[in-house]
Amino acid sequence: MRKLFIYIFVFILLCYVIETEIKHSIAEPIDHGSPYCLSFTSIGAILLESRLDCWAKIKTANHFQELDAELIMILQLLDLPFQRSAIMHEQQTDYISLFYHATKNQTDYFIRLQTESQNTYFLLTAISSQDDLALHQDEKRLKERYQSQSYFQYKGMMNERPDQAERRQMLQVVCQSLQARAIDHYSAQNMDCMAAFSPLLRENYDQVKLAGENYNLQAAIRNDSVLNQSYIYLGVPLLLNDY
Repeated sequence: MRKLFIYIFVFILLCYVIETEIKHSIAEPIDHGSPYCLSFTSIGAILLESRLDCWAKIKTANHFQELDAELIMILQLLDLPFQRSAIMHEQQTDYISLFYHATKNQTDYFIRLQTESQNTYFLLTAISSQDDLALHQDEKRLKERYQSQSYFQYKGMMNERPDQAERRQMLQVVCQSLQARAIDHYSAQNMDCMAAFSPLLRENYDQVKLAGENYNLQAAIRNDSVLNQSYIYLGVPLLLNDY
């Protein structure tokens, strides 16, 4: 009988441990997930594209050989393939530049190094058809080496074309999902855009200050004029590109 009680106790203890681990594994992505996970889910959108833009001023490279050497170090840092024949050089009267394109794990990497006025700048754009886990790892490595600035952008799609009032309501839902305070709002015929600040994004993402306000989130919803669908764009801290 005593052994039976021990077995029952051990069984209850194991059940509790397993249940706790399951709850933790479910809560973890919600508590620490990417902003698009919370935002897109809240309005029924699916992810189409994740994008990372990084740039920094780096050690001056005055010749193509020095630009090439810096490129190789970046590729090694990000574990990207190297092909010397893929390097594109350009020289003008006031600058020299290098462009390189690499692909890894369904992600396209576009790298530019440019020297002008005795200063060299590094720019990287990485576009993925998957989530942003690998992009965050890349961003961390680049920030550690170059103290680079980083912008993330996410593109999603919804199978509907909301009117202006519905788009505005969806942006408010996006704000609520990220506990964000909306600061600016812009409306057009087929598009609505909102800029905000979210304390949830403050620790893991860059922020910008404009006209005395801190921003770390910009969201836009645009209707497709042909297809019966719409696109949502999420920029952290802001959207850099056309939408």
